[in-house]
Amino acid sequence: MRYRCYHPAEALLAEGHDCTVIAASLFFEDPRLRHDIYVFHRPNFARAGFQRVLAVLRKLGAILIADYDDLIFGDESLALASSSVKNATITEENAVKAFKSNLAGLREFDKVSASTAPLADRVREFNSGAQVQCIPNVLPESILSIHRETRTPFRKRTATTIGYFAGTKSHDKDFPVVAEALHRVLCENSHFNLLVVGPVAVPRNLAALPNVLTTPAVNYLRLPSLMSLCHTVIAPLEQSSFNACKSRVKFLEAALSGCRLLATPIPDMQAIGADRLVPCATKNEWYEALSCPTNEEARIDMAARNFDFLDEVPNSSSFWSLTGAQ
Repeated sequence: MRYRCYHPAEALLAEGHDCTVIAASLFFEDPRLRHDIYVFHRPNFARAGFQRVLAVLRKLGAILIADYDDLIFGDESLALASSSVKNATITEENAVKAFKSNLAGLREFDKVSASTAPLADRVREFNSGAQVQCIPNVLPESILSIHRETRTPFRKRTATTIGYFAGTKSHDKDFPVVAEALHRVLCENSHFNLLVVGPVAVPRNLAALPNVLTTPAVNYLRLPSLMSLCHTVIAPLEQSSFNACKSRVKFLEAALSGCRLLATPIPDMQAIGADRLVPCATKNEWYEALSCPTNEEARIDMAARNFDFLDEVPNSSSFWSLTGAQ
């Protein structure tokens, strides 16, 4: 929601456009019909008033765009591969229904934006007639300016501090990818420390170590300051069709905080480049990268290049390529 709605809206407003963000439940109950372009984030065919409101907007000549940041549509096999099912936050039956309803919603649109190239490919697979644009997640100037001024990425920190920041329980099946390597590194190096932030389930043998600290999730705006206590942060993901479509958000957070990032090389991370993060595909790669942190000078050098990358990415909405507008 933040990356696909509020951040693009901020950029559009800064460019002088009239832009409003409204919850889908409120919009379909009481549609605002004064705009020329409507972007529907994760549209759901089963939502009350969905077809009726879209029909009215089309009659008015509005441009309609569906937007996705996760693989939430498709057949039964994709539904069962979703993190929600694997982490038991939704039943298999309800997941299949949700994916079917989301797929029906997708097929109502001939213009679609997606946060990653693999996700855009999935859109084309299930809606071959649509015009599809990959619009990567970015950080807005309002956030960049704060950490540029306070020099958050360049705060000194100990090279032996490791962080794992999980916003939701949906990463319970991802943490085991790195858990064994983490346990070994922390046992072999008692001066190393691991900070786990968020509701993820930490294996008992890891949580019991004296150099492991767990804490609840924090407000998004507080995240960079907390993360800047760490030299290295990790972003493990298990291999799945769902995760292959995920985006570079963990890189954005790490770059904003000046942390060295170790990440499963999903396509959107690979697109960032190995000179900006450390890809880890095997247990041995995780172990080697965790065991050998860079020195402070090298971290600061990478932090500078990564923050420049955040600054250089076009910090505005790219929906115009779908509208024909300039």
